[in-house]
Amino acid sequence: MRLGRVFLNGGAVRPFWRFMLSVALLVLAVMLAGMASVGLRPRPVWVGQNLGSLFWQELFLFPLLLFVFTMLAGLLDRKPLGSVGFAFHERWKQEMVEGLGLGSAMILLVAGLEWKLGFAHFSFGRSPAGSILGAGAFYVFFLMLAAANEELVFRGYAFQRLADSIRPAGAVAAFSVLFALGHLANPSHTMISTTNTVLIGLLLAIAYLRTRALWMPLGIHFAWNYAQGFVLGFPVSGLAVPRSLMVARVHGAAPLTGGQYGPEGSLLTTAVILSGLAYVSFSKRLKVTGTMQLLNSPSAGWLSMPEGYTIFPDRPSHAKKE
Repeated sequence: MRLGRVFLNGGAVRPFWRFMLSVALLVLAVMLAGMASVGLRPRPVWVGQNLGSLFWQELFLFPLLLFVFTMLAGLLDRKPLGSVGFAFHERWKQEMVEGLGLGSAMILLVAGLEWKLGFAHFSFGRSPAGSILGAGAFYVFFLMLAAANEELVFRGYAFQRLADSIRPAGAVAAFSVLFALGHLANPSHTMISTTNTVLIGLLLAIAYLRTRALWMPLGIHFAWNYAQGFVLGFPVSGLAVPRSLMVARVHGAAPLTGGQYGPEGSLLTTAVILSGLAYVSFSKRLKVTGTMQLLNSPSAGWLSMPEGYTIFPDRPSHAKKE
């Protein structure tokens, strides 16, 4: 009986053990995706070796994550996959658009500051238009996929169950540090870049907690990387983007420009991220919708969902009988 109480609460597995199981399955999923992608490269030469090696891993990882979280949410929580954060609830489009706007605004502000201070100069690339369009389309797909994977790993089921177990503040701190540690394998990282990655992890986690959905964090994450790499021509977390709309020529002190790591290693970025962090923390525009409140209710499993319930916005959440 005592051993059962360690693992169970009211007949359900305690959140901490759900967290531990999800971490083990996440590690397994990442390993399987890595093994499946060995030796594979996308055909276009403008993808580059570093990004090319990541493309297949991200492509294999996404369905594995969906499978893992579907099983965990369904078997342990008795909830649909949408409870993890990608439910098509009544405000999902608005949250996605707001995330795209905030992510774009933040990185464009960093670029504007570097340009104004004389650290960065921008010019349009000389690649053929067809090549630029092809690269732009590829990076939309690849960077959206990579952002979705990172949001599922660092703000998804494992993060959410740890938040249930030790309170949200502890989970936010822990996963923001893990998010930064996950970027230490990137080339040219610095103490400033690692600190900024912790801060952006805090911002993304709070954006999730303010909405209980992953649409806004996904929008911020994707827009930041896409505008930074393909649009402006900066390195993305130390990884060069071989074909971009613009070419950024940067010179100056590395603490202010980020050096070879890109703007994410800059103190200017630190200030911008802190401003974004204040916005997501205090903005009255952010709220949890009724659908996400229902999906995140501790007692809301498949067996307790109201008749006619759906996570899709085109149909009513509570269907009335005639």
